[in-house]
Amino acid sequence: MSLNLVDKGSISKPGPIGRLLRLALGLACIYGLWELFKIAPYFIEQPLELLPNLALMILLVLCVFNYVVNIGFSKDWKFYPTLISVIVLGVVAGANLIISGTASSSLLGVLIIIWMSYFYAHLGISFVLAATLATPGCEMRAIPELFGKVINREVKEHHCPFTIILAIDSWEKNRRRNRRH
Repeated sequence: MSLNLVDKGSISKPGPIGRLLRLALGLACIYGLWELFKIAPYFIEQPLELLPNLALMILLVLCVFNYVVNIGFSKDWKFYPTLISVIVLGVVAGANLIISGTASSSLLGVLIIIWMSYFYAHLGISFVLAATLATPGCEMRAIPELFGKVINREVKEHHCPFTIILAIDSWEKNRRRNRRH
């Protein structure tokens, strides 16, 4: 994953379908966050026992975490955000395994909940803001775009790395262009 910020105005704003998709994905992330909060007390007590129930949510975090952090913070930390996350969780699980004979611990549960909560909150808010502001390209640029509007400073844009959103944005851009001709 390479951070490739481009100048403001280089990417077309999403059309209504792209904005609705971003809104739906944002609401899905916020719903996931809500569900995470609902099971948090049980998960913190027995994280490894409930881990299979969260497998899909954790898989999404593992696959997309670098994009959220790198694009959202405009830093090219490459694969390190996910790597550091996995190492910290692994060290906590390993230390607990050595100490108590099981990798499961409340600390591990708390760390996983915090890690996933950050991810789903950042991504969910970004998607909803991107739908509201019609943020061009990647939704992870919506928070910087909002701050840029508040302090009256232009911020860079980033092409969306996800094929379905990119395809819809391109289709809507071509559709608008064809209507003008």
